[in-house]
Amino acid sequence: MAPCLLGRVATVYFAVGSRSLQKAARSAASSKRFDGLQSMLVTDDATARKLRLQSEHPFDMVAVDAGASHAAEFEATRPVADRSSLSTAERWRNRRDPANLALRRLRAAKIRAVATALRHFDVALLMDADTYVCSSLMEAACAVSDGPVVAFVPVDRGREHAASVLARSERWRVPGRAVEANTGVVAWRNATASRALVDAWLRAYGDLADASGFLMDQPAFRAALHATRAPHAALPPRFNCRGHDRTRRAGTAVPLRCAGYDADEAAHGAVAARLRGGAGCAVLHSHDIQEPG
Repeated sequence: MAPCLLGRVATVYFAVGSRSLQKAARSAASSKRFDGLQSMLVTDDATARKLRLQSEHPFDMVAVDAGASHAAEFEATRPVADRSSLSTAERWRNRRDPANLALRRLRAAKIRAVATALRHFDVALLMDADTYVCSSLMEAACAVSDGPVVAFVPVDRGREHAASVLARSERWRVPGRAVEANTGVVAWRNATASRALVDAWLRAYGDLADASGFLMDQPAFRAALHATRAPHAALPPRFNCRGHDRTRRAGTAVPLRCAGYDADEAAHGAVAARLRGGAGCAVLHSHDIQEPG
C-alpha cells in the first residue's frame, strides 16, 4: 500500500463501567502492537476516577463526556417489562423502560465521542469496545487521508436494519440503495463534512429513538450519511469481522481469534465458518474474542 499523509492518528473508544472498560483496554492494547497509534478513551466521570487508580492502562488520553455521568447505571439494568406477549426486542424498545433510557444515553454519548476525538486528532478510528486488533490499521486510516471523510465496512445489501423505522420518518427516510455502515469500526478524518455528519448522526439518533424506541445507532448513521452526502469509502470486510450469529444454539457471540481455527459450519455456525474463526481478519468484533487481555 502506498504511504499516505495522516497527521495525528488514534484509536478511540467510548466505554463506561468496569466490564466495558476492560474490553476497551484490551482492544486499545492490541492496537498498539502494530503502528504505534495513540489511543483515546471517552468515558463518564465515575469510570475516569476508577481509571486514575490503576497503575497502568493503554490510553494516552482520557476525556470525560459530561453528559455520560449517569451512563454506568446500564451495567445493572435490564428491561423490566414482563409481559410474555412481548419479544425481547419489543421490551428493549419500551421508551419508558429505564434500560431503554440508559442505553439511549450511552449511544448518544458514543456518537459525541467522535466529535471529542476530532478536536484532538487528524484521523480517529472509532472502535467498539468488543473489538480486537490483529494487524495494522493503517489501510483503514489512509482510506480517509484524501477525499472521503469517513470509511467503514458496509452492511451486506438486504441486511440493513430498521427499514420500517426509517420509512416512517419524513426527515430521515432513505432510499433502498443508501449504504449502511457497521459502526463498530469507523475511520474519521477531521474535516468540516465529518463534523457535520456527527451532528446529523446525533440528531437522527435522537429523532428515531423518540419516534420508535429503536436503540441501534447504525440506522441513524445511515440516515445522516444520506442526508449530509458526506464523502465516504468502503473498507475491506477484514476490518470488521463481525462475530454475531443469531442461528447459533450456543449463543449469538461467535468465538474468534486472530490465528483463526478450523470452523465447521455444522459445529460452529455459518458465520464462524465464513470468517474461518478469525483467520485473516484485521479487526475481530465479537463478545467472545479468544485472545489474552
